[in-house]
Amino acid sequence: MKRVARIDRARRRGEMGGNFVRGFVATGLLAALQDGGSARTGDARAALRSALQGGVALAAGSSAADALQRRNYNGALLAVAGGAAGVIAIDYLTRKPARTTKGGKENGKEKAQKGVAQE
Repeated sequence: MKRVARIDRARRRGEMGGNFVRGFVATGLLAALQDGGSARTGDARAALRSALQGGVALAAGSSAADALQRRNYNGALLAVAGGAAGVIAIDYLTRKPARTTKGGKENGKEKAQKGVAQE
């Protein structure tokens, strides 16, 4: 009986990775080819962000659905929360860095930070 449980857990771990890859590929294709395609305009970062977020969302959704079928409500909540955290983290990590101005000019954010520091 323990061996069957171990095999079942290993199978579920493999499904999570498979679900991520399915979501990654499907969302990546949609992001690259839909509405003129961000890949055509040179913004591959947006397509990558969408693909990663789609993969995380599909894996989290599938995991939550499996947990609900087993009536494991805490596991379903944890899967949804983990998926949301993953999507937010991907969005944060794939943002474009702030631009610096030429000629030593400060942008509004730097001026606001200096004003707070002087007070």
